[in-house]
Amino acid sequence: MTDQLAAVAQAAYPAEPADLFIRLYDALPDHVFQGWTATMWNDDARVRRRAAEISEIVLALGVLDPDMTEEIIAADGDRGRFAILLGLDAALAHANPYGPYHNVPAMSGVLIQYLTEGRFNGDEGEGALLPRCAFPGRPLGRRTKAEFFGVHRVPPEEWDRVEHRVLPSVHDPHFSRDEPVRVGCAPMLENFDDIEIEFEKRHGMTVYRLCPRDSSKMHTRVRSVIRRLDEAGAQVAVMPEIALSDSLLEHWKEVAFDTAGRDRHRHPLRFILLGSGPLGPDDPPPNRAVLLDRWTGEELLVQDKLSGFTLTAGQMALWRLPGAPKSGTADEYIAPGTGVALLDTALGRLAVLICEDLGRSVGWERELLACGVSHLLVPIFSKPILRYRWEQQGAERQIAALGSWVTVSNSLVISNAIPDGDLEGDRFTSLVAGPISPERDTYSDSAVFAASHAGDRPAVLDPADPRSLPTFLPGAAYEQWHDHWPDPA
Repeated sequence: MTDQLAAVAQAAYPAEPADLFIRLYDALPDHVFQGWTATMWNDDARVRRRAAEISEIVLALGVLDPDMTEEIIAADGDRGRFAILLGLDAALAHANPYGPYHNVPAMSGVLIQYLTEGRFNGDEGEGALLPRCAFPGRPLGRRTKAEFFGVHRVPPEEWDRVEHRVLPSVHDPHFSRDEPVRVGCAPMLENFDDIEIEFEKRHGMTVYRLCPRDSSKMHTRVRSVIRRLDEAGAQVAVMPEIALSDSLLEHWKEVAFDTAGRDRHRHPLRFILLGSGPLGPDDPPPNRAVLLDRWTGEELLVQDKLSGFTLTAGQMALWRLPGAPKSGTADEYIAPGTGVALLDTALGRLAVLICEDLGRSVGWERELLACGVSHLLVPIFSKPILRYRWEQQGAERQIAALGSWVTVSNSLVISNAIPDGDLEGDRFTSLVAGPISPERDTYSDSAVFAASHAGDRPAVLDPADPRSLPTFLPGAAYEQWHDHWPDPA
């Protein structure tokens, strides 16, 4: 036995399926996928037979003999690598908690590795291999390298900028991949009485600070919002930007936990993005968002705004910002974030973008694309949401690139400050957008707008129906995306 283990350790290729996948994926040159070569290989009956053989072996044994890997590559080169990757991918589908496959004992080690370490692979220095739960929201055609497979290969340089965790199964709520999830977005802030805004000179620039006013009214509103979200049937909630402070964070935790019930019909609300705001003692502070688990009171995900927003003179005048300068610009006084936080749950792979971050994607898009984020929660502080404007355009970009569902939540402050005649179009406080179909056979996406007229009331689709909330679908590795996967039936 010792000799066998030593032989495996000295082999040219690893035996574990996730580690082997990374080795072969990285070795397969990009030019194979830039033309039609990979597409032809994918349709080649010999490649498919070899992939099926590899899959059956891995599903039976949990590993692939390194000698077999070496023989296939020696005989067929890159085409052999591609065939092995397809076979490994089909086997790894049985360790994907978002997929339709279960009860394959040989793959339990890979699944446990993901649940405990947050990745399928065992070598942290290699970056990560993650289960897929999103697919670009455009029609299937010639695929990129990543799109051939039901896993996400995250290179080390992207993985180093990501703070990723998997919610432990004991705390993970059940979301069926085929049942819509109700999303509640409450404005929280109604007018300038609910916030503090300050303009000053710093480092030769005009800067501004924003934070919610910590008042008994706001504390009462927190309790009312949670009650109304439960009554509306919301399972996930998103509050807007500048709705959070250190004291309000603690109040949210207390009220959310105290009002939680194990009866899902009466208390369905579970995940609450508490919006964002200046948290902590630093000067400047971060503009930080916090995702809360209502049942445990735990901060599941913390994300700092990556890009500060610069107000123009025209915006300050249109928004009627009190104390604003008459000319020039004003820069948001925050400490920008330096990375992105991801959370894997039964809902999917979640991330938060704060207002300006949705439109300025240079600092985060590679990481979210590499990791395959299925849901983006976006708190904003802005003029009212209008059809076809920057919020919808930003959401549509992420739907096409990532396949993500995007939820945008705004307050009422600026909407109530702008007279009706100064801004055309229907005004909304939330937007939920996502791929229109898992089959990916169309360019169309679903964009649903909802409105609220009070800080403690969830935004609804129908003013006459307080339960008419927008919905999105949980992330799921749908078998339609990968025709080399076996039929789950």
